[in-house]
Amino acid sequence: MTIVRKAASSEVGPDLEFVMSDETVDRYGDVVSAAGWQLAAFRKNPIALFGHSSGFPIGRWKDVRVDGRKLVGQLEFATEGTSLRIDELRRLVEQGILRAVSVGFRPIDDEPMDEKDPWGGRRYTKQELLECSLVSVPANPSALAKAMDMQISDDVLTLAFGEHADGGGVVRRGATGERAAPRNAPIMRQKMTTLAERIVDAQNDLVASRDKLVELNAADMLDLDAIEELNQRIEVQERTLDALKSSEAKLAGTTTKTGEPVTPAINRRPLGFPQREVKGLDLMVRSAVTNGVALFTGKSVDQVLDERYPGHEATAAVAKSAAPLGTTGTSGFAAELVQTTYAAFVDALRGKSIYPGLRAGGISQSFDAAGTAYIPSRTAGGANGSFFSEGNPIRVGRITVAADTMTAKKMGVIIPFSRELAKRSTPSLEGIVRSAIIEDTAKVLDQALLDATAADAARPAGLLNGVSAVASGYGGGDYQAVIEDINALMAVYDAADASDGIALVMHPAQARKLAMLPGPDGTFGWADRFMSEFTVLRSTHATAGRLIAIRLPEFITASGDAPQFDVSNTATIHMEDSSPAAIGTAGTPNVVAAPVRSFFQTDSMGLRMVMDVAWKMRRSGMVQWIDGTSW
Repeated sequence: MTIVRKAASSEVGPDLEFVMSDETVDRYGDVVSAAGWQLAAFRKNPIALFGHSSGFPIGRWKDVRVDGRKLVGQLEFATEGTSLRIDELRRLVEQGILRAVSVGFRPIDDEPMDEKDPWGGRRYTKQELLECSLVSVPANPSALAKAMDMQISDDVLTLAFGEHADGGGVVRRGATGERAAPRNAPIMRQKMTTLAERIVDAQNDLVASRDKLVELNAADMLDLDAIEELNQRIEVQERTLDALKSSEAKLAGTTTKTGEPVTPAINRRPLGFPQREVKGLDLMVRSAVTNGVALFTGKSVDQVLDERYPGHEATAAVAKSAAPLGTTGTSGFAAELVQTTYAAFVDALRGKSIYPGLRAGGISQSFDAAGTAYIPSRTAGGANGSFFSEGNPIRVGRITVAADTMTAKKMGVIIPFSRELAKRSTPSLEGIVRSAIIEDTAKVLDQALLDATAADAARPAGLLNGVSAVASGYGGGDYQAVIEDINALMAVYDAADASDGIALVMHPAQARKLAMLPGPDGTFGWADRFMSEFTVLRSTHATAGRLIAIRLPEFITASGDAPQFDVSNTATIHMEDSSPAAIGTAGTPNVVAAPVRSFFQTDSMGLRMVMDVAWKMRRSGMVQWIDGTSW
């Protein structure tokens, strides 16, 4: 299918209404008849592009119509904030600097303007509109100077004032009216000759490779050969880009005409290049990595973002969401993360901890400004409803309610890593930090949830606190033992009319053995049917042979804002993963914790995560357990 493109320096109204095409005769004598426009298909999907690039939508066209001898339409940019590059293009249009559009259409009927010259200009009498793009304009000193004063980024300036990119199989009409090539002639792609164009091309390749590397490292099954090959390719691309930029700096000199030093260029994601969607937890990890590496290397946050996540606006927004940088004395570089980030963080713990499953089935609260959550509950009485006959009153019950409270408890993990680790490639460091946060958090939560320790000022009570075992296991390792053990466990709930919404917590080894037990008829799969009324949660921190039942509607959790991160390269910590102590405690004799580690002395740093969390059962008797199961 032949596509014809016609561009012109258009008239632009105050509401961004463009003259998309008119019946002006170009230098080659071509005319597009306004009466011949077929618009039905275009109106179904009137996407506005930049530079005829299907990968770079900037908004949509509204009210596209033929008005006299012109085709006109109103350009509606994407909502402000969707993309920094689109926002810059909008500013150029609003200032009257960028004002050219180009229509792409499929000729249906055309004829020579002069029958005596069939190879001359054409009159297009019927044509279908396929797309309409905002396009670049020829550079001129005054327009370029005005755009630079507006602090438009280099890549947008290059596109807005550079030449049109040639597209294969198309005919284009330039801003001055000339046709770039005969309609059926092959179009040859212009070879890039300028250093600036080679730098842009190198940046495109590097960003694409980095995005692919992030994707490969996030896969469940790692393709090590592909990762290694891509790492090598990225190293070459980085050296190539550095060499090109170094050449550009040397050719341009190191100072401006006024003697001011040249500011190093920022690696921006190329205009129109798609950005990888990143979930809330990964944005949080990226923020931690960015700020940690910045502190460790002495670089600015912007420089680290430029090196590791070039042009990713969501990452930059999160990483710079609070200032100054969180250090030992200034906390909270991730404190501005929204509540959805906390939800993403908790969801990432699934499979590692029982906490997400318990929280999802229970009741979730939020702490108020004072760090307190209130839990209303019924303490006595009932609704006491009844059947009643016509004209008689309904029995009225009485209930007594009270508001129990939970206070915020702080849970934290510290992840130390060396300067050498901080220098590793972004996906590797990001994956290590992400894995450490999840695994350490899961360990802390499950150990506290499944023990029998009473609540104190530091932590909530374990779910088994004050709860005695229902019975010992029935014995034996067959299906009959499973039935007897679970029926003994559920007897308390049946008696309390509370046998719904039960979660069973067990060690993964026990869950696997249950799944592999043959049933009464010798077949497998019976356990899935038998256990279908329960939510089965597995934890490596559950005691082997112990089966715990929890009624989920009675499990109450309260949380604060998103986890808060702090980073330090000067702190000294007690390297103890079970019962850490203060570094020094006065006494007779004085007690010094050991072993300790100085981040300053060992040229390393620590990333600390702290979050507010608490839980409790709304009423007693809703946690039961049985020990000594043999299946």
